[in-house]
Amino acid sequence: MRFRPRRISTLMCVVLFICSQSFNPALSHSVNAASNNAESSTDEPIKVGYEILETVQRNVTPFTQGLEIYDDHLYESSGIYGESTLRIYDPYTGEVIVSQELPEHVFGEGLTIHDSRIYILTWKAEQVYIHDTDLKPVDTATIEGEGWGICSTGNELVTSNGTSTLSFRNPSNLQVNDTLDVKLSGEPLDRLNELECVGGQIYANRWHDDRIFRIDSESGAVEAVLDLEELVEGYAPDEEESVLNGIAHIPETNDFWVTGKNWPTLHLIRLNETTQANDFEALVETFEAQYAIFGLVLFAILGP
Repeated sequence: MRFRPRRISTLMCVVLFICSQSFNPALSHSVNAASNNAESSTDEPIKVGYEILETVQRNVTPFTQGLEIYDDHLYESSGIYGESTLRIYDPYTGEVIVSQELPEHVFGEGLTIHDSRIYILTWKAEQVYIHDTDLKPVDTATIEGEGWGICSTGNELVTSNGTSTLSFRNPSNLQVNDTLDVKLSGEPLDRLNELECVGGQIYANRWHDDRIFRIDSESGAVEAVLDLEELVEGYAPDEEESVLNGIAHIPETNDFWVTGKNWPTLHLIRLNETTQANDFEALVETFEAQYAIFGLVLFAILGP
């Protein structure tokens, strides 16, 4: 087949146009915006990256259930019948400053600090232990059902029970004010465990999952996902229950302490909203869109 001069010149113009647009920021921005709109319409969460700032060895390996920063110290609750304990760490040395055992008949779960009081959940005992920030017992309260994770919004306490539903509670009596169904890409996200309230968002561990989920506290939609698989593979003991669990936000930063059950280490990480993976995916989408147009034009020129 012989090409007519007009077809050849037209083809060359199209090739030059496509090549020039490959490096056109405006077009890339448009394609990325379209991609983001498509994700928003299906409630797809963004992928959040991270960098490790500190890795700290600690001299205990507790069955971590709750983690929280208060007054520059790291507070932890741990589980297992007969071993459930509260601890205060110096997070940068891993040294335990003080500890307080819970009653032997309870399995300790998550903790949070609200109005200078520590609230510690229990798994099946339906008891909430309330201590002061020196770990001295102050009071107890009762809730219905299992306790898993807990965090404070500043006005309410948010609790999880291993399902996809979070409960918002009155701190004075722990009565449920409201509930929130959590969904990932439109589907219920169950096994919610340790919680950390940050502004209008709730960060959650999920039992036997290497990811942390950032939840909109109004809609219940998972807005972002932080995949810590590499961290888990590098530091978690090779035991079935040594899973990722424990999130403590450092106020006014994008930094978090994280750890897991039976882990010998604490990790200070910084979240990055834009990851290289997201950038690469956007670049691929840009080129796919441009060369799809090129293919259509080429077919129109050379086709029958």
